[in-house]
Amino acid sequence: MSHTDTTWTQSQANTDLEIFVGACEFKDSAGLATFAAAAGLLSLNLAATQAGTFFADVTAFLRRTGMLATPTNAQNQFGTAAAQPGPSSVAGTSGPLALSGGGFPPLTGANLPTVKGPVTGATLKGLQLNSIDVIYSNTVANLGVATIGVQKTKFADTTAPVVADILALAANGLPVAFQATPHVKNVAITTPAMLTDTQSEVTVNVNLTAGAGSTVKFYGVNLHLSYNFN
Repeated sequence: MSHTDTTWTQSQANTDLEIFVGACEFKDSAGLATFAAAAGLLSLNLAATQAGTFFADVTAFLRRTGMLATPTNAQNQFGTAAAQPGPSSVAGTSGPLALSGGGFPPLTGANLPTVKGPVTGATLKGLQLNSIDVIYSNTVANLGVATIGVQKTKFADTTAPVVADILALAANGLPVAFQATPHVKNVAITTPAMLTDTQSEVTVNVNLTAGAGSTVKFYGVNLHLSYNFN
């Protein structure tokens, strides 16, 4: 079996990762929901007309912030400590090939490396949120409100936290009609991107308001992700 002292990486992410964030991971900031557990079913429940504001910090979001070249790994790859092919912390530096795309042939003319130019900086890796399933039930009356948002918060010393939307809080197509079985509604992320910020947090916020004479059971969310940890 072959052996190497260096690191092999892939440009393209895998697309089939799922993370389930269940009801026990969410907190109702309104303090109204009650936690219920049965065989295989965990839920946060709302009585008639109650408005739940459910928040979860997605601790399963593992990040890669970008691995830069060093003289050591350059020596391992190219046999000389003097050379240091990027990407490095210097803007505009790239790997030894710096090829764009990394996709499948045939490439369009505009995406040919000789036309598009080099790829600079570290290859984006880690996790990318593509869509999110919201799972809840309301079996007697329509919901008054059903909204979802996903936010990223970046922290830095002596700096106010910076909050940015991954998915802006809105209805985002969540159904409010009552039905006998739970809703499992998939909501797409309009502009998915790898999450590479250091000291950052991802939170999911689901707001549900039960209708008159109805109750709501919130089971959690299922995240669909691309991942690249190679």
